[in-house]
Amino acid sequence: MNPLIPLRPIATVFCILLVAVGLASCGERPRPLTLRFWNGFTGPDGRTMLKIIRQFNRENPDIQVLMQRMDWGTYYNKLFVASIGRRAPEVFVVHASSLPRFARAGLLASLDPLVNGGAPPFPVHDFDPNVWQAMQYGGQTMAIPLDIHPMGMFYNAHLLREGGFTQPDGSARPPKTRAEFLEMLTRLKQHHPASFRNPAPVQQWGFVFTTYRNNLMAIMAQFGGKLMSDDGQHCLLDQPPNVAALEFCAGLIRDGLAPRPENFDAWIGFRQGKVALAFEGIYLLSDLEKQPELDFGGAPLPVLGNEPATWADSHGLCLRAGLTGPRREAAWRFIRFLSDHSLQWAKAGQIPVRLSLRDTPEFRAMRIQSAFAEQIPYAHYSPRVPFIFEFFSEFDLAVERAMRGTQPPLEALQIATRRINKAIERDRAENAPPRMPPPTPQPSLPQE
Repeated sequence: MNPLIPLRPIATVFCILLVAVGLASCGERPRPLTLRFWNGFTGPDGRTMLKIIRQFNRENPDIQVLMQRMDWGTYYNKLFVASIGRRAPEVFVVHASSLPRFARAGLLASLDPLVNGGAPPFPVHDFDPNVWQAMQYGGQTMAIPLDIHPMGMFYNAHLLREGGFTQPDGSARPPKTRAEFLEMLTRLKQHHPASFRNPAPVQQWGFVFTTYRNNLMAIMAQFGGKLMSDDGQHCLLDQPPNVAALEFCAGLIRDGLAPRPENFDAWIGFRQGKVALAFEGIYLLSDLEKQPELDFGGAPLPVLGNEPATWADSHGLCLRAGLTGPRREAAWRFIRFLSDHSLQWAKAGQIPVRLSLRDTPEFRAMRIQSAFAEQIPYAHYSPRVPFIFEFFSEFDLAVERAMRGTQPPLEALQIATRRINKAIERDRAENAPPRMPPPTPQPSLPQE
């Protein structure tokens, strides 16, 4: 009998023990750290963001980012409530216009320690100064700008060529000056009466106002207007430059060069090829790209006032206040990844704010984005004040009344200015630091 045969079961058990010990010494693969990322990217931009997140998760197996999207109309209320209840996601998006409200409430973490102390250093020099400044509050960096979406001019290239507004090479020539703009509005306005082939009359316009708020903030900036004082404590809407801008815009409707809001669906009219020019944000690019029959282009806004200017906003990447340790480091790694890959994000109809990314052949090939990006150095953001909703409410009402002709521009802006200043007073009173009671006078000691 072979003396080694009885030893085989013992050897097998010994090998199994060795494997078990080896596995125990190596340990199980740690579970990835989960980060929640909230935003309002519910359209095609959300699908683009999801692709970027999947790439991040593949390249960073120790982190798992879960994205939740919701409509902007409910997003900010839910985010504010979740933040107050200490249930906010680790990373979330806040527009530059809404950032002061969240920052003053103490719901955002200052990013200065990460920006200034990270390795490698964060490339602050790679951002336009006005864009970087839009993410500051109280002298601190409260968000990293992911993009900028300025207002620019979309134009119908077919209508411009048909009207004789062409370049030497035969391509469409969009207006650059106020004189060119007014000439185009006059020549391209047409009324096609009903006929046997077209039983409904068709009205063609050279220009339409789309979103009054954004259109007017851009044009007021071109007239040299300021909406608020630098310290955010005084409304300046009724100042002469703003009044002149609103009078110019209301005059276009009064003189029949632009349709009244109740008579024409502006943006749909442009999409249908009935409008030559429309001022809108780059975020509506994807809406136009769905219509291959529409021959359109993009350009900076023409200078209708005294200087080039436009309105813009940005999505800022924020960290939850109180985030510490590995979770904070993982969230910062994710924010840096999104910033580094924001050229992919531009394909969703945005413009990257990193100078190095815009200085690439890939971005220059994006003809609409690159045209709108020319305006970044003189882009103006909405007033950066915590009471921005109250400001917008009064601003919108004043503009609406003036554009409809129910109130003179000066009177409408004066009323809005008074109401906004009252809102500022209420805000100041509600958020003033508590007053310390005066010290109780001590009885004087008798002199010896």
